[in-house]
Amino acid sequence: MLTLLLSLLVMAGLWAGLHFGAHWGVWSVVLAVLLGGGLYVGAMFLIRRRITALMTGIQARITDKNNALMRKYQHLGNRGGDVKRLMGMARKDQEVILSEALDATRQMDPYARWSPLLDRQINAVRVQFLYQLRRFDEVDKLLPKALLTDPVLSCMKMCREYQRGEEAALQKTYDKYRKKFKVNATLIYATYAWMLLRKKQTEKARQVLLDGKKATENEILEKNWEHVTNDRLSQFSNAGLGESWYALFLEEPKQPKPRTQVRRF
Repeated sequence: MLTLLLSLLVMAGLWAGLHFGAHWGVWSVVLAVLLGGGLYVGAMFLIRRRITALMTGIQARITDKNNALMRKYQHLGNRGGDVKRLMGMARKDQEVILSEALDATRQMDPYARWSPLLDRQINAVRVQFLYQLRRFDEVDKLLPKALLTDPVLSCMKMCREYQRGEEAALQKTYDKYRKKFKVNATLIYATYAWMLLRKKQTEKARQVLLDGKKATENEILEKNWEHVTNDRLSQFSNAGLGESWYALFLEEPKQPKPRTQVRRF
């Protein structure tokens, strides 16, 4: 926001100087707009580049640490460790990584005052980290101040409304973001249908899946629509959506059975 204000001040100052001092008339307006606009665009470019670099760095650190954890627990798993215990250890390690990433977002705060909407974009990043850390009270406080730029964030908002029993707000959020993301709204349709089935609103869930499969042509929505239509509710599954679905914590992924090691003599 400060960038825009400073650009307007520069434009006003230049216009006043050229108009009243040099008597340039209409050219004073043209030059003031060009200079002020150029200053704003240039400043925004530099700020965006810096924010992109910070976000890339945070994401790279998360990826590197996750890869290291994967290698660690694959090694422990191959040695026959207890699966439940290893999962608990991995979850704690993952929480440390996410907490560090959340703290790293503070590096972006000084830039928020210079760019319109940047604070809402930063809050959206924080919402994702907080949600994965299951710090839902903080998620609820930050969601109204966040810019929901993808279907996963929209579904996180839907999940919080579902958990709080806010049916009218949930319906409103669903309608808003399925229209916004259109062909990319598969997760939104699938999530809302799951919620409706849990509330025994089978016919409404069937209609949501019908709308979803028409809008996205997604195979998972198609299969779920067939299951609900033919009263095979137990076969309804969003597992095919992968991490995007499980990141909402509505369901836990099925864990593979531990391998039985055969001792050789």
